[in-house]
Amino acid sequence: MTINARSRPVFILVLALLCLMISPVQAQGFSTVKTVQGKLVVTGSATLFPLMNDVARRFESKHPGIKIDVRSIGSGRGIVELRAGTADVGMLSRALFNNERDLFGFPIARDGLAVVVHRDNPIKGVNSRELSELLTGRIVNWKQLGGRDLPINLAWRTQGHGSVELILERLNLRRDQMRPHIVVNTGEEGIRVVAKDPKAVTLASVAEAERSAQAGIGIKLLAYNGSIASSRTIQNHNYMLSRPMTLVTRHLPQGVQKQFIDYALSSDVVDLQVKYGFVPYQE
Repeated sequence: MTINARSRPVFILVLALLCLMISPVQAQGFSTVKTVQGKLVVTGSATLFPLMNDVARRFESKHPGIKIDVRSIGSGRGIVELRAGTADVGMLSRALFNNERDLFGFPIARDGLAVVVHRDNPIKGVNSRELSELLTGRIVNWKQLGGRDLPINLAWRTQGHGSVELILERLNLRRDQMRPHIVVNTGEEGIRVVAKDPKAVTLASVAEAERSAQAGIGIKLLAYNGSIASSRTIQNHNYMLSRPMTLVTRHLPQGVQKQFIDYALSSDVVDLQVKYGFVPYQE
């Protein structure tokens, strides 16, 4: 192409502008790769914590510029911190309630809530009425349920935990109706109490209770409304006290937050879900 003397200054100016528009990456033949940077704070459910901690470490290994702080503080407090803006993602061991519909929930796996007793307790199961009366103190002796003549010791978790909120909703009970004899802070603590006390009963994650029983801890899971408490009955949708394990955000996820949630929903972490006894949604 021939450029005459009159057009040459304009051509030089256009060429200079085009050079300025080329990024450093383009100038180097696209040889530079940008590292994604960021930090996330994930707080909430103690039941979900071990799984999400492992998911976070695996995610970090794939994204060296991202750091994820996972904290076990209970589902209720997780929601509080999420709303306050001190957490980026909340962890719930239940579904969102009606008064939480302004939040965004992402179920990543399924679990259940088990009625757990000492291994030597002859009781095999309870129905919803019996469980309601046991929790509220209308049933106080195992003999009333066909067991031994022994008082019932209820190990009950503090408020703000997903298991407490779930059972209150399912049985249509209030917190002030509960009659605990021993207050525990985690499902693991409740399982330890029951393993040492033949009179005790607690509510715990099916996944956690199954892992404990398989490890030789002296407990057993009672059937509920005729259905065995197990990962298998949760998978088959036969267990009435099943629940989703849910990640929660205040707004539609974006950036690193979205990357992390997408990863937690992916098939890349199904092996971790199975490791902790949860039932994957991708079955």
